[in-house]
Amino acid sequence: MGDTAKQFSLQSFRPTGFGYPVGLTTQAAANTVVDYLVVAGGGGGGNGNGGGGGAGGYRTASGFSVATNTSYSVTVGAGGPGSPAPVSAAATSGSSSIFSSITSLGGGGAGGGYGAGSWNNGLTGGSGGGGGTNGGTAGLGTAGQGNNGSGGGPSGPA
Repeated sequence: MGDTAKQFSLQSFRPTGFGYPVGLTTQAAANTVVDYLVVAGGGGGGNGNGGGGGAGGYRTASGFSVATNTSYSVTVGAGGPGSPAPVSAAATSGSSSIFSSITSLGGGGAGGGYGAGSWNNGLTGGSGGGGGTNGGTAGLGTAGQGNNGSGGGPSGPA
């Protein structure tokens, strides 16, 4: 990593404990181009025989121009909580992460695993959440950020 990249590193903004930074800003030391990696929070997992949460969206590229004395916003997205048991509910999707104009979407929450209903379906996100049992459908992923989740199977043994 060159000196310019080290000067623009956001390592000092790492979250502490469970707090995630929101609305931070950083400034470049000089006009330059940087490489970026923006990863969002993953979706929560389903309860019981529920699906798996989708991965947070992932965006990376080279050649993003930054200017001296210009502020760039930074938000680190948190992971979504799983669905509580024994409740007929899908899990919560993860939160988006943002660097300047680059946004990665939070992963889709997983479909729940109790009973049969729309709550068995995975939610859309960076990567889609997996469907729960009783035929829960896959959550859709976002092109360029992740993949679709997978569908749930039939109900398990009684």
